[in-house]
Amino acid sequence: MANRRQPLIPRWLWPGLMAAGLILLIALAAMGSLWRHAPESDWRSLWQDSYLWHVVRFTFWQALLSAVISVVPAIWLARALYRRRFPGRNLLLRLCAMTLVLPVLVAVFGMLSVYGRQGWLATLCGWLGVNYSFSPYGLQGILLAHLFFNMPLATRLLLQALENIPTEQRQLAAQLGMNGWQQFRFVEWPALRRQILPSGALVFMLCFASFATVLSLGGGPQATTIELAILSGLELRLRSQPRCAAGADPTGLLPGAGSTQPAF
Repeated sequence: MANRRQPLIPRWLWPGLMAAGLILLIALAAMGSLWRHAPESDWRSLWQDSYLWHVVRFTFWQALLSAVISVVPAIWLARALYRRRFPGRNLLLRLCAMTLVLPVLVAVFGMLSVYGRQGWLATLCGWLGVNYSFSPYGLQGILLAHLFFNMPLATRLLLQALENIPTEQRQLAAQLGMNGWQQFRFVEWPALRRQILPSGALVFMLCFASFATVLSLGGGPQATTIELAILSGLELRLRSQPRCAAGADPTGLLPGAGSTQPAF
């Protein structure tokens, strides 16, 4: 029987490749347009700009810290949810999914009402005579907000990996008399290990591109990401050209976006 030649690229892969190529083409076109219309300047000065490198380092650093503090506790939380069936477990999982659709400013104002200078913790510490010095602004506030948004997401991803463990493996571990640590090491950890890196990468990308959280809780030039630095540059450019500012922002909200901060 003659064998038919297999195509180098399966047919089912073509739609994905075409979509990826279209996205890449749009991104390259946008970058090419920006490069073509960029003002002429000495590119060597960019490599010597200390503030630019500070912004880049802070963006990567806060995203890396956010990914670590979101994924590491999610491992133990997912394991607890996997091994225990208790009343309200399904409700807790639904609440974890709500962070994906919750508006950022709602969560930020809620966090400020708890950790702010006039929040619940500050009031409680005042009653107890304890000095409350925590500030929800700056790096610590950004990390706290990212933890609130991304740890439930990482928990659900890791829990899904644990629930995909075959029932035969769990039954075999029970027959062999494995204790909790041995079950985690030989049964659960191989499933978690395959999901930790994708979950961490997803959280890292979400925190790297975080805008509203950093805009609300950033502590000034020391806690600025790349996107917020771009907004600050546009704000200064629009302020120096009033006509452009009126045409680009008819509501008048953009020039004051960087100067407003919740009074908590």
